Amino acid sequence: MTQSSLPPCVCLLGSMTGETRARLREALLMAARDFEFYVQRYRSSGVSLADISTEDPLDVLRRLPILEAGDLSELAAESLCRGEGIIDMETSSGTTGRRKRRFISYKDDAAETELLAELFRICGLDSNSRVACLDTDPLTLMVSFTKALHLLGVRESYMYCVGSDFEAMLADLPRLDPTVIITVPSIIQRCFEALKTHYAAGSGTSLEKTRFVGEHMPVQMRKKLQDTFDVEVFGYYGASETSALGIECSEHSGTHIFTDHNVVEFAPDGPGSDRGELVITTLNQRAFPLVRYALKDRVALIPGRCPCGLPHPRVDVLGRADDSVSILGAKLSYDSVLAALYKDSDEAGPMQIVVTRDEGESLEIVLPSSLRQSETDLRKALMIAQPDLDFLVSSKHLRLSFSYIEDSSFGDARKTRRVVDNRRSYQSAL
Repeated sequence: MTQSSLPPCVCLLGSMTGETRARLREALLMAARDFEFYVQRYRSSGVSLADISTEDPLDVLRRLPILEAGDLSELAAESLCRGEGIIDMETSSGTTGRRKRRFISYKDDAAETELLAELFRICGLDSNSRVACLDTDPLTLMVSFTKALHLLGVRESYMYCVGSDFEAMLADLPRLDPTVIITVPSIIQRCFEALKTHYAAGSGTSLEKTRFVGEHMPVQMRKKLQDTFDVEVFGYYGASETSALGIECSEHSGTHIFTDHNVVEFAPDGPGSDRGELVITTLNQRAFPLVRYALKDRVALIPGRCPCGLPHPRVDVLGRADDSVSILGAKLSYDSVLAALYKDSDEAGPMQIVVTRDEGESLEIVLPSSLRQSETDLRKALMIAQPDLDFLVSSKHLRLSFSYIEDSSFGDARKTRRVVDNRRSYQSAL
């Protein structure tokens, strides 16, 4: 069993109704009934089926260990062996570690489709909407979206592939005249100029909204989309292990986490902190149930009730918890380094952090070749923004270097590892 790295002060996010409590109890019982994996976890925590049946299920949940990504392969293997009613499998890219697999049953798929339809409705999609789901090949990410759009009853929905010759492919999209485009930020960035040719404000097209999935969208990119195309931009939040978790409403003041579909716990960075990580217990996944799964997504809580009237709690999704690295006791986050290096730019560009250990600790920052001439200024800006890093470098505890590659070498933003910690492989070889 993987050792949890989360602090002990984990608390419930949002409130829990009697109905949600009952569904949590059933989810805990189902996991033990159908999976030996959970029987062992319950037993090691001193939790019995009688406890789940008679005690407050939330109290029982808090007695159980945190489920880490390293445990998922064992759960997935048992899920596949049981296999009854499985109709689909979703996987993560595997580029940031072992590939995660989620097996989906008929009931899981139906529940997921209903939730996605509900989220689309909150974005204002209706029977008059014409929706293009824009992605690269293969288009598997968008299949669940088109099913939900069909359930919602939109006028038309389709998957539209953007291949290597994306300029020619996008030239045909305006003929379909979608009112909504669903895509991921890296595709928008890649295709921005080609899209602007056809969809710039005042071009006479029907485009009203864009909805992005799968990645964090920089504030500058969101504003650029809104100003250039005169569209309303919505953010969707989900994970390959859990599917949909939440959506941004028309107030655009954070992402609503739908805590009636999953029990969501919040692990703060420290006592009283409004920043931390999410822990998920699924209520609708029968083929691949997750009980207290550490999602490794960092969020910031948004206090108060949203003016839109939705009761669900709101967060700002900050990024991945594993997009940070600890060097000789100093914690360095990818986003903080990125902000320091691109502070004088209108928009942050690509970057990769590589940490190695040989005779000592080394930190390499990989940047686009266009920034090579600015290395002196970049180094100075980073040292000012990161005093702990400045101390480690100036005291010769850490060697800092910059390297440069062509922009295209960074590849698809969804698949590029932002932080590469080679010390793990070094340690495992000892």
